[in-house]
Amino acid sequence: MAEIKSTLDLVMERTRHLRMTEEDKRKQAAAAFKEAVSRLARKYLDGQISLDKLQAELNQLEGGASGREEAAAEIGRRIDPYADNTLLLDLIKNGLGFDISRIEAILHHFRETVHSEEDQAVERVRADLLKKGISGSAVMPSLETDKDWARRRKEMLETVRVELDARIAQLKQHP
Repeated sequence: MAEIKSTLDLVMERTRHLRMTEEDKRKQAAAAFKEAVSRLARKYLDGQISLDKLQAELNQLEGGASGREEAAAEIGRRIDPYADNTLLLDLIKNGLGFDISRIEAILHHFRETVHSEEDQAVERVRADLLKKGISGSAVMPSLETDKDWARRRKEMLETVRVELDARIAQLKQHP
């Protein structure tokens, strides 16, 4: 009677000749490290683990100093210039031991610039409405429909993202 092979047996038979190169192994290890860091960061941000627990688990991951830099870069990608980034910055500073003063300065400058330009855009929209004969204390200019503001806001976000990515790539650990 013919032998019945399991799916695993069939897969093993057909892939027996395949071997991973050292480069493939490095890429797979890097991807696994990034995923582990991302998972830990998500747990920390969701309040499922403490900063101490996160640090302990990061220490168990292979990587050393370059691993910490990769972890900081992975966490730094989550920074949203329009949102409250307190937990992310705390994680990079206190969890990984990096100086984040330049990142904080970029975010502060970004918020000031957005606020200033938003005020200017509101005044411009208000002036446009006044030219059309629309005025009064109940008139509230809406920037959501202003295409110039939407374009400018997108430009500012792209610019700050480039700045943040450059600063994150240059992070140095506290002595």
